[in-house]
Amino acid sequence: MEKEKGRKKDAPRQEAVRLDETVKLLFEVSKDLLVKTLNTLFNTNYDDDKIKIDKTATEYPKNDLSMLRADIFISIIEHEPHTFHIEVETQPSREIACRVFEYGIAKAISNWRLQGNLINEPELFMPNSLVIHIEGDSSVPQERHSVKLFNSDKDCLKFNFPVMRYFDYDKDRLIKENLYTLLPLQIFMLRDELDKMTAKGDEQARQAAILKAFDVSKNIAVEVMKLYKDKKISYYDMDRIMIAIDELFTHLNNRYQVNNKLNTEVKKMLRTFIDENTAKKLERLEQAEKKIEEVAINLLDVLDVEIIAEKTNLSIDRVNELKKIHGKKLKNQ
Repeated sequence: MEKEKGRKKDAPRQEAVRLDETVKLLFEVSKDLLVKTLNTLFNTNYDDDKIKIDKTATEYPKNDLSMLRADIFISIIEHEPHTFHIEVETQPSREIACRVFEYGIAKAISNWRLQGNLINEPELFMPNSLVIHIEGDSSVPQERHSVKLFNSDKDCLKFNFPVMRYFDYDKDRLIKENLYTLLPLQIFMLRDELDKMTAKGDEQARQAAILKAFDVSKNIAVEVMKLYKDKKISYYDMDRIMIAIDELFTHLNNRYQVNNKLNTEVKKMLRTFIDENTAKKLERLEQAEKKIEEVAINLLDVLDVEIIAEKTNLSIDRVNELKKIHGKKLKNQ
């Protein structure tokens, strides 16, 4: 009985940790897509062929030996390193500006220590920070959060942290602005609607709300498949985003304990999308290979096996097999 109580008590924390990991997964994509995302979020113009990307630590020890945990730090190395920091907020918080400032200072000190130059006067470089508010209202600023830092002489330093009001975006705007990797968060935006349904105690309304989340998940998955087919994202990116869709839907469904069978249905739906696409890809590859082998067969009575293998990228063994199968037919012709 005690164990059961422990599980229930820890459930919200485990749910929050899993949600954090899902958000981080959205930035575990290919270099090309990550650079596109950063260019939009930070209004930069990096060329992915000319830079190096490093995912840096997001945990820093505090004086009380607890850990300070930020969401995402990404370093881009061009002529010199530039550090980008992204915080994803699920709900508005009065402390967010101070937390982002605290994360930034911790990162600046960590970078200084890594440089190994601990003798000279420290030079600390704050990362470029951005706060993404998934849910919000008029309390979320339009442009930025700010922190003012005063010393004993009342000299003031002001730090600004730009804001992305995600709740102002729909899937079409996200696609238009190349923010493909943030598409799954559209599912999370339904949480407020589910909260209201739960508060009213209307079971039928809750069922309708989670079915709406299912439809949104399906629609986002369809858009992701289109992006892959249009070669705007890689297969790896598609897989990462599909996993996030699954995790975010499961998060909603488990939070409200509406219909556990739908978790399985979403997994099945996403797997079907990927499997069908893989089958079509393999079919195209098989067709292409068949055409190449037809070319090789037509060259058997003209060129040596080694030259045919070189020109068609087929193995010498495969060309010899084709020669064994089709050689007699060509002679008879």
